[in-house]
Amino acid sequence: MERKAWLFLVMMILELTACQPVSIVYIGLVAPFEGRDRAVGYDAIFGARLAVRAWNASHPTGPKVMLVALDDQGDPIRAQERARQMVAYPSLIAVIGHFRPETTWAAAPIYRAAGIPLIAPLIPADRAPEGVLPTAPDQRTMVAALLQGLPPGDGRVLWVVRDDEERWFGPEVEALFRERGWVVHERSWEEASPQGEEPVFFDGRAVHAGEAMRRWRRNGWRGPLLGGPGLLHPDLRAFREVEGRIWAVAETRPVENTEWRAAYQAITLGMSPGPYAPLAYDLIWVVMQMHTRSAFRWEGKTGTWWWEQGHLRKDPAWFLER
Repeated sequence: MERKAWLFLVMMILELTACQPVSIVYIGLVAPFEGRDRAVGYDAIFGARLAVRAWNASHPTGPKVMLVALDDQGDPIRAQERARQMVAYPSLIAVIGHFRPETTWAAAPIYRAAGIPLIAPLIPADRAPEGVLPTAPDQRTMVAALLQGLPPGDGRVLWVVRDDEERWFGPEVEALFRERGWVVHERSWEEASPQGEEPVFFDGRAVHAGEAMRRWRRNGWRGPLLGGPGLLHPDLRAFREVEGRIWAVAETRPVENTEWRAAYQAITLGMSPGPYAPLAYDLIWVVMQMHTRSAFRWEGKTGTWWWEQGHLRKDPAWFLER
């Protein structure tokens, strides 16, 4: 009898434990899934989905995470609409987005007003909107990283070429180049005419960088094209393979780990991960650890992440793709 009673008690405890509800939280991902930036969004969302699977598999008792993904088409007006939709989700703990400077700037005040943390990838830290958590270093750090591959300025010409459709950097970059001895020529991408080996810092849409680069090469220009996260865009992949000498600084890069790449390809039917996938993967894990721990140090796919006293940082802070 006694043994049966003990067995019954153990079974009851197991049943009660099994019935305990597992807490579920939501993380938002807003990116362009249609339009000319759709490749950015799809690379990011598959990385995020892979992270959600990994987190949930390694936390069977919770908290579990679910991903809410919305398409802003790379458009600032739609970004605001999607932000309003996103903040209405219950149990939303953070949003990762919007992977373009103009859309991030447009949507940030909506998240701030709702009290929802916005993790803003790729935008230089000193250019990020008020109240967001940036993941990239500041402009000075990024410019210094780009110039590591060049000799000292010593009065030589460097072009700063702008594009009104997309700007990752502020007017401060011209002064940063001048501090290092460069004579800066600033022009729009339609007007610039670099010569010889003169380096060009391009801040704008990758498709325009490709068009400009093709025109300049025909006119004899042989210099390097420098830039920030905008130059990681798939629109420049063909130019990078043929032309070379395209240097992009950002806090992410493609991951070479074969096991992780195989897992990514399994959910994308064979597509290879680009530079946005590992960053989105890491940020899902970062957000969940921010939710469950007051401080942490965690080794991700793009580096080691720290969260302490409300500050998020990563080492290495940047990568230079050449």
